[in-house]
Amino acid sequence: MSEVEGKRLATGRINLLFALPALTLFGLFVLLPIGSSVWFAFTKWNGFTTPEAVGFDNFRRAFRDTVHLWSYVNVTLYILGTLVLEVMFGLVIAVLLNSDRFGFGLMRGMFFSPMILSMTAAGVLWTFVLDYRLGLLNAVLESVGREEWTRPWLSESATALIAIMVVSGWRFAGFYMIIFFAALRRIPRNIYEAATLDGAGPVRQFFTITLPLLRASMMTCILLAVTGGFAGFDLFFTLTNGGPFNATEVPATWIIRQGFDNNQLGYATALTVILAVVVLAVALLFLRISERVNVVRY
Repeated sequence: MSEVEGKRLATGRINLLFALPALTLFGLFVLLPIGSSVWFAFTKWNGFTTPEAVGFDNFRRAFRDTVHLWSYVNVTLYILGTLVLEVMFGLVIAVLLNSDRFGFGLMRGMFFSPMILSMTAAGVLWTFVLDYRLGLLNAVLESVGREEWTRPWLSESATALIAIMVVSGWRFAGFYMIIFFAALRRIPRNIYEAATLDGAGPVRQFFTITLPLLRASMMTCILLAVTGGFAGFDLFFTLTNGGPFNATEVPATWIIRQGFDNNQLGYATALTVILAVVVLAVALLFLRISERVNVVRY
């Protein structure tokens, strides 16, 4: 072995030594839980007795479970709604409030303020707002003479999921507004000045200048909304707990119900593995599409 190869080998060993604590923690708190979860997914286990290996029974049951399959339809509809009520609305608010005029900073703070609440607190708050008998929304409708519009928003299958979308939009629109606002501040003002001199109005500037330059931020926000939507649990649990009649059941609430209400932790773990695979596949597909869009664009 030459002197150069010996030094390179010694350097590699030293680097491995420094990386060993991080690798150990990663193995204990990431790889080990993932491995154990995959193993429990192939067992029948209630959390107390010894796990019993059942092969692929849990996965076969998952694809025959109509509520489980329908929960993915519900979460897809929820994600589509949040893309409009959170991402798109956050973009519009960021563009409208992209100014240093007096009061605009306060308005941005007001739109962002719901983010300081936890999802559980936001859900409890909106439970009182949407309550059929004592809720603020129905009281306002009655005060303006629209009693026929009042309804149990969280107890009807037709309105429960929409109500959750609205609450989620109220909670997260300010978050996406801040992301878009920061991106807008990086766009040089002379581009808009040149467009104004060329006769482009605000609407044309938005579609020809603002949107193209916000492409990276837009893709990031969409990815956050999609992956966060699949992980949604707090709001569904506090507002409807999957009801009425499973109309707002999403994968996370169904997993919790199976694991802790029905004491079927093996089956719940299998559902969790399926959810993780779905989220990973969606994220990889989204990243591949975004790369192709950027290549075509530029």
